[in-house]
Amino acid sequence: MSFPPGCLDEPPVLLKERLCVHNVSKDVRGNLDLNVSEIEKCLTPECRTLKTVHGLKVEVRSHDCDSELGKLLDGTLDIGRLVTAFEDDGLHRGVHAGDFQWNSKGALIRGRMSGITNAGTHRAPVFEPCERCDEQGVLTGRLCGEVVEAHTGELRECKIVAIYKIRFKPSEKGGEGDVYGTLEGMVICPCREPA
Repeated sequence: MSFPPGCLDEPPVLLKERLCVHNVSKDVRGNLDLNVSEIEKCLTPECRTLKTVHGLKVEVRSHDCDSELGKLLDGTLDIGRLVTAFEDDGLHRGVHAGDFQWNSKGALIRGRMSGITNAGTHRAPVFEPCERCDEQGVLTGRLCGEVVEAHTGELRECKIVAIYKIRFKPSEKGGEGDVYGTLEGMVICPCREPA
């Protein structure tokens, strides 16, 4: 029986499957290229939406909390088509999604990332106020991917689930240029030899 497809985000599946989990802790740095920036208007309800398409490519490097298995995932994360819908313009909040390919010395991983743009989550009164609710120039979200080609047997049939926070230079058209950020998550692998 093979590992089930998807992100293992169904509670009964997560409970039932015999698995091993390993930390992934990465710093990311790279470039955001703006390819499309177009305004859409709607009369009912009245709104204005900016749609953008970016290319995002980042180098992925180990950080302190990375596991030994996680270190095998140092490499390049490439999102050829990152689509965002912003309220009004690129300086307002948006929702984004894109499919990625993650090339590393340990594996080739494919999957999807999605989240919210231009919003701060670490804000008062719950956290020390290092962000505002309308923080500009931030991609925050979740990515989920599956190993499609393992370069080491340890990563065969594994998945990755992670949260990311990526800083970029915002603009009314949607932003572009150098980016840097963090990625924190887990590599989830099937238990190959149950005790």
